[in-house]
Amino acid sequence: MVHFRKYILSLLPVITFLFCCSLGCGKKESDTQPETQHAASIRFEGEVPAVHKKTMADEEIERNKRLLEANPNDAVVYYNLGLLYDEKGMLDESLAAYKKASELNPSMVEALVGQGNILNKKGKSDEAISFFKKALDINSHYAEAHEGLGLVYVHKKQEEDAIKSFSKAIDLNPGLVNSRYNLGILYTKKAQFNDAVAEWTKAIEINPQKIEIYYNLGIAYTKLGKMDDAISVWQKALTVRPDMADFHYAIGLVYKEKGDFNNAESSLKKALEVNPDMVDVHKVLEELYRSKGMLGDADREAELYKSRSSPHH
Repeated sequence: MVHFRKYILSLLPVITFLFCCSLGCGKKESDTQPETQHAASIRFEGEVPAVHKKTMADEEIERNKRLLEANPNDAVVYYNLGLLYDEKGMLDESLAAYKKASELNPSMVEALVGQGNILNKKGKSDEAISFFKKALDINSHYAEAHEGLGLVYVHKKQEEDAIKSFSKAIDLNPGLVNSRYNLGILYTKKAQFNDAVAEWTKAIEINPQKIEIYYNLGIAYTKLGKMDDAISVWQKALTVRPDMADFHYAIGLVYKEKGDFNNAESSLKKALEVNPDMVDVHKVLEELYRSKGMLGDADREAELYKSRSSPHH
């Protein structure tokens, strides 16, 4: 029980990092890939190697540069380059490309939002706000500008303003998954778990591939005492990503809390099958076996935990 509570508490604190790494501002939701860095203390296995992503981005960058040779005044191509440079983490190049797009087409709100997003990532919050507001002066109904403002307000710890901005973004575009995701995180910080559940449930309906939402949704259910709902959500996540040991581990912890020995043992062992390096699982199994009087099994797991958690392992 101690491990379960400690684990839950380690996942729910709302930290700026979760927002800083949020993608999708100024991008179509269909283009947004699962952001593994959003789920605190989860280790995601089975990601596409980064080199493959970079290679694809490099090819697209070269293709867009060739397009500029044919038409050096194409604002859309500069905007696309801004997106690609951002994807590669080349923030200065991305900002320059967005600026060029704005010079060629001052009314292109996407380029203004792009500049705001990059400036926010560079820690220049006030400058970012000015670009988002410029975009909204042109088109007050541009949802991604409100979403971008929400992220800036989180960085500035203006959480009520962030909630208003994310809510406005969703009102204008109900399909903005990242606004719903971030709004849910803000609600958890205020202990409004039912509101968080509502936002994350809708977000999953829109984008079932966004794994970290399942994780946080399950945690929110545990905070509401809805353990079976938490298990159900995490089991659904495993149909999307069966290679994620953390979900098996979380399910095992909830079963342990419920006193369901067999399912707890099965889930915890499955976590180790998927990721043998999850040392903490051995500690939980030790507690589980010891509570059932299976002292031999408990001692074995205790020894495994001790040997594998040592700094020399």
